[in-house]
Amino acid sequence: MKKFKLKDHHFHFAHGWLWGVVILGLAILAYVGFAEGYFRYWMGNDFKIVNVHEVIQSSHEAEKLYDAMRNSNIMTTVLVGTPNEVIYYDGEVGFTGYEENNDEILAIQTSNPERFLAFCTIDPSDLDHLQVAKDCVEAGARGFKLYSGHSFFHEKSLADASMYEFYQYIDDSNLPLIFHVNTSKYQEEFEDVLTLYPNMKVLCPHFCLSSRNLQRLSYLFDTYPNLRTDISFGDETYLLEGVARISEDTETYREFINKYSDRFFYGTDAVVTDYEGKGEEWLTNLYQIYRDLLEEESYTVFLDDQEYRGLHLNYGVLEQIYETNWEAFLEDKN
Repeated sequence: MKKFKLKDHHFHFAHGWLWGVVILGLAILAYVGFAEGYFRYWMGNDFKIVNVHEVIQSSHEAEKLYDAMRNSNIMTTVLVGTPNEVIYYDGEVGFTGYEENNDEILAIQTSNPERFLAFCTIDPSDLDHLQVAKDCVEAGARGFKLYSGHSFFHEKSLADASMYEFYQYIDDSNLPLIFHVNTSKYQEEFEDVLTLYPNMKVLCPHFCLSSRNLQRLSYLFDTYPNLRTDISFGDETYLLEGVARISEDTETYREFINKYSDRFFYGTDAVVTDYEGKGEEWLTNLYQIYRDLLEEESYTVFLDDQEYRGLHLNYGVLEQIYETNWEAFLEDKN
């Protein structure tokens, strides 16, 4: 009897030891998988970033943009079709040259489809805007951008019936829409569209123009599950105002982004042109501002040589913003 008990004891000991090894092994594998990301980040071989929002003047600037992307570890950039009034920003009223710019970004995508995605734009006041959209898709467009929620281009309600066919078309085609909407002015119209087309995949950039009012953005996120945003601020003046605003209350913004970490993308909207002073170095440094904003505890902005406090987000959240949120956005079949 004692001998049996001794063997039984040895059996249970060995059994428990084996389970201990299994559990330890799984823990090590989990840790290695977790730590590998941090190691990759610390050693500089970091995220495969997607920049979801950029404007380019023409294909002549593509090489400069590509070099800045390599410098910043940006693997893919979404190029949005743009009217002359945005590129040249001379105060003229209108919506001109956008079809030519659509052709430019489609050509850039064709030349390097792994690095560039073309999102055409349309003029809502053009009676043939739906055909323009269909022609863009036929040429390879992966999505669209609308400027009609921008106060400079707002001519009629975002929910005007003349736009229903377009919204229905991109909804049925499962195409993403980057919809520039100033929610401080056009929230009601915007909500009308989101309510009519609840499955439409919408990216409302620049914190949906609500970085000063996170309560409003929280309401929009909670009410419309297919709504996303990016961290871009656009023009240098707006960028400096934005990073200063976040620097003054990093804890609030960090908590907000952590809460809605699946709704944010990395974006820049720097507007890549042939203008003097806006070369590869300028573009690289500007892209780094957005990375520093998300990654660092403090950082210096080359535009004004001032130091700002950053969000210092954890690796998992950064990976979502830089990589996986965009993958899910494109693949989402509603």
